[in-house]
Amino acid sequence: MKRSLPWIYFGFAVLLLVAVVLYIQSAMSANQANFSQQRPPVQETALDVSVVEVNAAEHAAAIQAVGIANANQNLALTTQISGEVIELSPQFEVGQQVSKGQVLLRLKNIGAQSDLASAQNALANAELAFKEEQRQADQANAEWRAAGLTGDPASDLVLRAPQLAAARAELSAAKAALTLAQDNVKQLTLRAPFDAIIVSKDVALGAFLGSNTQVATLYSTDQVVVELQLSLLDWQKLPSANTMLQQHWSATVNSVNSAADWSGYVKQAGLHVDSESGLRSLFVAVDQPLQQSPALIPGSFVKVDLKGATQDNLWQLPNSALSQKSEIWYLDQDNRLANFDASPEFVDQEFVYIKAPEALRHSPQKVLVQPYNSYLKGMLVNPQQRGTP
Repeated sequence: MKRSLPWIYFGFAVLLLVAVVLYIQSAMSANQANFSQQRPPVQETALDVSVVEVNAAEHAAAIQAVGIANANQNLALTTQISGEVIELSPQFEVGQQVSKGQVLLRLKNIGAQSDLASAQNALANAELAFKEEQRQADQANAEWRAAGLTGDPASDLVLRAPQLAAARAELSAAKAALTLAQDNVKQLTLRAPFDAIIVSKDVALGAFLGSNTQVATLYSTDQVVVELQLSLLDWQKLPSANTMLQQHWSATVNSVNSAADWSGYVKQAGLHVDSESGLRSLFVAVDQPLQQSPALIPGSFVKVDLKGATQDNLWQLPNSALSQKSEIWYLDQDNRLANFDASPEFVDQEFVYIKAPEALRHSPQKVLVQPYNSYLKGMLVNPQQRGTP
């Protein structure tokens, strides 16, 4: 009996070991079966994004520039002949408006008056001498024909042709001298050459003035012109220069010191680019500036707004809609992200204007207001409408 106990223990141990092995195998099989069962799909989470709904439409760029409203004409009025100032018009004062042809001052020059009288006397004598010579030439021709002579005389002095030509030349010279003398006397009265503002008065009553002496500075009142310096990029936004000139392209001139504004138009386009600044001039005019309400005073600092050429099939988007990689992100029909590379046609303080892709032009599209670099194509999103721009 004692000798059989070890074998009994051994048998129990073997049975126990077999039971443990079978249990482990059963547990592993059950675990593997559970693991191999198909798991339910994980539900995709939509990302909240802010979008704006846009339609392709026509838009025009806005160009703004600053300048000075200068008078169309700026004249330093000078004397053409010397003389003593004997009369000043009451309207000849700084700040006054004068009309074209209005007398500003008068000069006295006895020599000019004497020259006029002498020229008138010389003209009368020249006319008399010409008439006498013409009568003598007619008589010489009549006598030549009456003598029955044929052909021309040996000398043209016989028919007094040179004498008549000399008398005619004397008459022409006398007429020219009279015209000059009359013009000199006329220049003793200085008149406004155009409707103007008197900016400076540089003469006093009783002063003796030499020729070519400045007496006043005049600014015309018919028009002010603002010269704008525009970059080539701004010029690309505008219609052609010929179109703007032919259509009197409208412009709004605004005061920088108040809310006043005036209607203007493009008057002239510069035909060269400054080699240093790379800018090209555009000139905007405002007619009858002093008759406006309020008046636009020459010399005022102003800013000018111009409308550019109209372009079609553009999206007007918030500036933030253009990503750092120059991409526009939008939603497809399944509310998944898509994008395309974009180069703005033009921008302003609030919006960027993008040429809509051909496939997206014919229906409203939802565009992301603020795209991030972490976004991927095909991501499911939950659009939060922000409204049209």
